[in-house]
Amino acid sequence: MTSVELFLAIVKILIVILFLLNTAAIATWADRRQSAMVQDRVGPNRAVVHLPSMLVRLIVLLPPSILGGIALLPLLRGVRPEMAMQTLPISAQCAVFVAWFSLVVLCGSVRRGGAMNSAEALLKGIEPRSIFYGGVVAHAVVFAALSTVPERAVVPAAQAAGVVLALLLFVSGIYTASRVDEGTYPLRLAGMLHAAADAMKMIWKEDFVPPKGDKLLHGLAPILALFPALVTFAVIPFGETMCFESDPTKLLRGAPPPPFEWSDLGRVAHVMGPGVACRGHLVNLQVADLNVGLLYIFAMAGTGVIGAALAGWASDNKFSLLGGLRAASQMVSYEVAMGISLIGVLMTYGSIQLRPMVQWQSDNAWGIFVQPFAFVLFLTALAAECKRVPFDQPEGESEIVAGYFVEYSGMKWGMFMTGEYVELMTSSAILVTIFFGGFALPFLHSDGLNVAFGTTVVYAYKMNHLSVVIISALAFFGKTIFMTFIQIFFRWTLPRFRYDQLMKLGWTKLLPLSIANMLVTGVVLLAIQGAGPGVTGALRVAADVTQGIVALAFAAGFVAVVVGLLEPVERKRFIKSTTSRFAAAAGGTKATTQQA
Repeated sequence: MTSVELFLAIVKILIVILFLLNTAAIATWADRRQSAMVQDRVGPNRAVVHLPSMLVRLIVLLPPSILGGIALLPLLRGVRPEMAMQTLPISAQCAVFVAWFSLVVLCGSVRRGGAMNSAEALLKGIEPRSIFYGGVVAHAVVFAALSTVPERAVVPAAQAAGVVLALLLFVSGIYTASRVDEGTYPLRLAGMLHAAADAMKMIWKEDFVPPKGDKLLHGLAPILALFPALVTFAVIPFGETMCFESDPTKLLRGAPPPPFEWSDLGRVAHVMGPGVACRGHLVNLQVADLNVGLLYIFAMAGTGVIGAALAGWASDNKFSLLGGLRAASQMVSYEVAMGISLIGVLMTYGSIQLRPMVQWQSDNAWGIFVQPFAFVLFLTALAAECKRVPFDQPEGESEIVAGYFVEYSGMKWGMFMTGEYVELMTSSAILVTIFFGGFALPFLHSDGLNVAFGTTVVYAYKMNHLSVVIISALAFFGKTIFMTFIQIFFRWTLPRFRYDQLMKLGWTKLLPLSIANMLVTGVVLLAIQGAGPGVTGALRVAADVTQGIVALAFAAGFVAVVVGLLEPVERKRFIKSTTSRFAAAAGGTKATTQQA
């Protein structure tokens, strides 16, 4: 391994760890925020820091200035044609985004606090949604215009786009900083400061160890609970494979590429795709590309039970011991159903490696369409494995105080909580990889967009390699965060099972259904293999139709979210009476004989 490869490995590890820890904090905030909304109480928004106006101006001005300098950096160093082909679409679309997003923020500020000058007064009567719709149209126009730029004009166009982007960033930052009045400003970050405050509190809080507990195992248990959740993510691919081309002067015909050098990091391949070989070095956006990827996940996830069991036993507390026993039996039981539920998926994909699974879904259909029943079974077993509601019996505060970590405090308790949310993020990433296409998007391939149904190509657009890699990584992390919030939603929607119901569900329902799904999948695959090319072609068209449905759902969901965010907030209290008045209005309650 060269120094460059070691550096890239460290970068990938840092990306994974930072993503997991930061999104775990955001998931904690989302969980608390949702609980506050359900229970009609004050949520995490009470955490606030008051900042002076000078610091606020600096915070507002610094990010646009840094991004503007980055946009101008290629111009100062010179732009090669192949680099210009990569940076032109990104710079142009970013310039359009900065323009309409700045107008939306300014329009919202004017509508809330009033205009500061005559230019802002013109924005007072404009709806932010209208600016957003205009921005979407501008993105489409720029997207179509970029395909008509001749090759000789690519370099000047890339330079012009970089200058426009830098100017827009500088102007928006300076103007926003100028609108900051004197005084202090409360900073809440939508309540996410509460997670930081909790972390500081846990760091300085007293570490309590039961007098008769096992001190070594008591301190080791939180580490064993957090470590498997982190290392499980190592085999999950979070983006397309990147190609760094070697120096052309060092390439010899028929010889392997020279060792990976630092200068090769600036030579990202221009175009990749079917039939295009990488003349350099392939770098998987994946910490470890193991040929036993799914088996590694099960092996690492299975060690998480050790942390809960040790915590329960080492605390010398009967409630803690009961929670540890519950956790051990529950996690071991549901691992069986979880593993068998994926056998049908493995038979369909023909691989236990995660990257080939993503590639199969990109070429055909997402796993949710191919194995919907397996998805329901796997999601249920995964929720039980992560000890999430309605399967949180090991932490049932109404029965056993707080379960296996009742005797923990300070940072050890924080490690248990962080491990739980890191498990949630990792489980969401596994779900996305196996059932939701991983980093793949509908009709987006390594060489660009290719909207086709069967052999009929509706639209094709070639994209540079760097753009495809960035979009794929953003797609993966976005899907993972969305799936995490879906699982958080379960917590405040479903009631907790009794423990006997939990075990009965795993052994008498999920396990037989998983075996049945495996048998049915085998029969269907054999039938398809013997049906002939006609059925295969029809299934190919059906798979492309599912990709189209997903693409439309993405577009509709994005527009709905943005329109919802731009919609004026109107709170209406619709419950104005007690339960007895509701019952009386419905005809009263039925009188029955009371029984002991």
